[in-house]
Amino acid sequence: WQEPVTFEDVAVYLSRAEWDAIAEGQRELYRSVTLDNYELLTSLGYPGPKPDILYRMERGEEPWV
Repeated sequence: WQEPVTFEDVAVYLSRAEWDAIAEGQRELYRSVTLDNYELLTSLGYPGPKPDILYRMERGEEPWV
């Protein structure tokens, strides 16, 4: 028996210092991969709540924690 994968299992969270240290292209890639991971999980039936980081990204806010 396996437990289902959650968003937290695949998420990578960056601190503000880490976010500030990466180039804009890397930031766009981070956003894209984070959204893709969530979309893939939901397509597989992930029942969890939408993570706060996604709400922040949708509002155009920086996703660092």
